[in-house]
Amino acid sequence: MFGLSPLVAAIVVTIAALVASTWWFGVHRRRLAETQVGIQALAGMKWRECAGLVLQAMEEKGYKELPSSRQPGDGGAEFLLVKGDERCLLGYKHGTAYRLGEANVRDFANAVQLQGATSGMLVTLGSAEGFARDLARRYGVDLTDGRSLWPQVEPFAAPQMVLAIREQAASEIRKGQRLGMFASMALGLLVFAAGYSMQPGEPGPVAGIPAGPAVAAPAAIPDAAPAGTAGDAAPAAEAEAPASRFTDKASQDAEGALRELEVVARLTEQQRIERRLAAAAEVGELSAAENAQWSTQSTLVIRMNRADGIDTGLVNEACAVLLQYEELRYSRLQLEPPAGTTGQVRWRQCQ
Repeated sequence: MFGLSPLVAAIVVTIAALVASTWWFGVHRRRLAETQVGIQALAGMKWRECAGLVLQAMEEKGYKELPSSRQPGDGGAEFLLVKGDERCLLGYKHGTAYRLGEANVRDFANAVQLQGATSGMLVTLGSAEGFARDLARRYGVDLTDGRSLWPQVEPFAAPQMVLAIREQAASEIRKGQRLGMFASMALGLLVFAAGYSMQPGEPGPVAGIPAGPAVAAPAAIPDAAPAGTAGDAAPAAEAEAPASRFTDKASQDAEGALRELEVVARLTEQQRIERRLAAAAEVGELSAAENAQWSTQSTLVIRMNRADGIDTGLVNEACAVLLQYEELRYSRLQLEPPAGTTGQVRWRQCQ
């Protein structure tokens, strides 16, 4: 199989699938889930409160609302904003049921002219049709739908609201993350089985592999003990691991990595929790860390005890701990500044 042994090919495929599924669920799907939940949260607010968040976002861009400029619009409300010599008419339509069409754009463009504004922004929690966007560009009107609006107003929403939205979005994608992990391992085993079955005859001197007995099945996983130190989650399984039939180091390393994946797949939920807690405790004991705790299944929040904690090698030391747990090697680190300081939160990825 492309000049690789079945085991090496299986490891490569498994790792590639894990990386792809981790990015898909941990970054892309999480971002979409948070946006969808955020839109629903905004729709549940009163229209005045939501419009207030929109105005705060516009104020961040330099726009200020003129006194007594609020007036009913076409199914919503309109606000006249100024930025230097520019006058901008902001139209806001509350609710996710809105689907802006060409008629909405034409009516709003007429309102922009009647107000003597030089530009217009039409905002909704709903969506906009493709033809409406083309017409809006022709009239110089900026259309903003719910998916584009949430990232703009999120910094001005209540912290409790943002936290609840992120927790709800995280709970929705955890199932997908677990499915992606098991699917990746299943794909690797399938590639290994297919490659092994296509090998001619019994393993022998071919390709430098001496003849020998078939590899025994991995040892059964013992009851997981609390992993007080990194790497001792399954010492009995490692001690009783069968002798490898491979002589080259690359194949032996690949065989060991596949055995670790199989061990992780057989862990119970309680064993996984204990391993996660043990890893967080060990990271929290690092010299540059004040404490460490998991905020999601894939994000470890580390409170630094020094403002320059990142420069002292904290990331490398924390990743060295997590890499000893096969299921935690792709975790994301959220590096919080020391308590009482105004430092910036940093994000790092181990692998």
